[in-house]
Amino acid sequence: MDLFKITRSVALSTLVGSMAFAWGDLGHQTVGEIAQRHLSGKGQRLVKDLLGNGPLAEAATFPDLVRSDEDYKEFSNFHFVEIDPRYYGNYDQIPFALREKVDANNMIVGVPQKIFSGLLGQKFSRPQKMDMMRYLVHLVGDVHQPLHVGNGYDRGGNWCDIKYKAGKSEKSSNLHSFWDSVLVDDVFYAQKEKDPNYKMPSWKGFKELADLIMADQKEMKKQVVMEAPITEWYKESQELHKKVYPDGARTFHPSEREYCRRLVKDANGKTEKDQRGVDKVLQKTSGAVAEISAEYMTEASEIVKSQIMKAGLRLAYLINGIAEKRYRGIRAIDINSKKVADLDEILKAFEKENLKIK
Repeated sequence: MDLFKITRSVALSTLVGSMAFAWGDLGHQTVGEIAQRHLSGKGQRLVKDLLGNGPLAEAATFPDLVRSDEDYKEFSNFHFVEIDPRYYGNYDQIPFALREKVDANNMIVGVPQKIFSGLLGQKFSRPQKMDMMRYLVHLVGDVHQPLHVGNGYDRGGNWCDIKYKAGKSEKSSNLHSFWDSVLVDDVFYAQKEKDPNYKMPSWKGFKELADLIMADQKEMKKQVVMEAPITEWYKESQELHKKVYPDGARTFHPSEREYCRRLVKDANGKTEKDQRGVDKVLQKTSGAVAEISAEYMTEASEIVKSQIMKAGLRLAYLINGIAEKRYRGIRAIDINSKKVADLDEILKAFEKENLKIK
C-alpha cells in the first residue's frame, strides 16, 4: 500500500501541468464512451449519420480543441451555466434580465430543435450538423462537472486558489482546473485505494475508465430519473458545491470566500461596473489558499465517478429520444424546454458567412 500511495502521489504531481478544460479530454471521452454503450439502434444510426464512423468519445473533445480557433471564439460561453445562489439552483427562476444570453442550456435545449425542426426554414449543412452534435455531446458532459454550473461570482472556481499534497511536495492550482483534470485522472488510483482487488490497467484511457465507472456505479441506472427536466441537472451539480468547495460545509456565500476573487454585485444580483464600464472584482485576501485534505480527495473521486456516469446515461437518453422521433418522421423535438433566453442566438456563429467549416 505504501508503494501505491507513492505512485498515486507522483501521478498527481504531474497532472496540473497538462490540464485541459471541463473534465479534461479523459473525462469527456469517458462520458462519450458510456453514452455510446447505451445507444439504441436508432441512436447509433443517428450518430453515424451525423458524425460518421468515429466514436462519441472522439466528438466529445472537439469543442475544447477549437476554443482557441478564431472561427469558434463565439462559442466559449456555451460551456457554462451560471445560477446565483439566491435562486437555489433553479435555472428557471433566473429573471430574464439577469440570464446569460447564451449558455450551455441554450445549446443543450436548442441543438436538437434546430437540427430537426426546420424552424424559420433554416437549412444546415451536414458539417454544421456535425458541429452541433459535437457541442451537444460535449456540453452534456460539461454541466455535470459541478463547477461548470457556476454561482455567478468566482468564474466557476477558476478564481479560487487551492493547494494539495503530491508526495512530499505541495502543489498549487485553482479549484476549477483541479476538478477538470486532476481528480479525473486520479480515479484509477483512488479506486485501487478503495478496492485493493481492483486490477489497475496498464493503459488508463477512456475505455478503461468507462469500465471502472460502469462497474462501480452499476446501480446508477436505477437511480437516475431520465425524464427529469434538463434544468434539474444544473440543480444537482450546484448542490454538490457544498462538497466541491473545500469550505462548503460552512455554507459561505460565494462573496465571502477569502481564497477566491469574486465579482461585486448589487442587491438585485447585477454585476457592478467601475467608471470604465469594467466589472468590479473583489480580490482575494492576500495569501489565502484553501487546503485539500485526503478525505476531500476520497469523496471527490466518488462524485467524479457518479457525475460522469450520469452524464453518459443522460446523453444516451437524449440522443436515443431525438433519434426515435427523427426516424419516425416527427420534426419538432420537445426536450423539456421551459424558458430559453433566445433559441435563435444559439447558432448565429454557425450561420455566419465567414465561419469556415471544413
